[in-house]
Amino acid sequence: MRALRLGTSWGGLLSGPLAWAISTQLNYALVHWQCNRQVQVVLPLALLLALFSLLGGALSWRAKRQGGAAFKPERTRSTERFVADLGMLAALLFALVILMQGSAALILDECLR
Repeated sequence: MRALRLGTSWGGLLSGPLAWAISTQLNYALVHWQCNRQVQVVLPLALLLALFSLLGGALSWRAKRQGGAAFKPERTRSTERFVADLGMLAALLFALVILMQGSAALILDECLR
């Protein structure tokens, strides 16, 4: 609970790539299911996973805003700020990638072979 309250500088570095990996794997795994049932799942899944990525970026942002309160004593503040900045940018980048991959469901038919 402390990590949610204070934030973690590496939140975006973890959530962004994890959300993208899950999105990519599920996009390939759900194609046949989506084609057989004619239910759109790729786009809602992309929106959900992009939100997950951005939530990790929010944790990084929160850790940066907290300043020294969230930083561990053995690490320097500049390193923690750098990791927080990198986490925010990575989370944003991966959220955009997930949304771009998911937007293909608006254009392409899932049953194309």
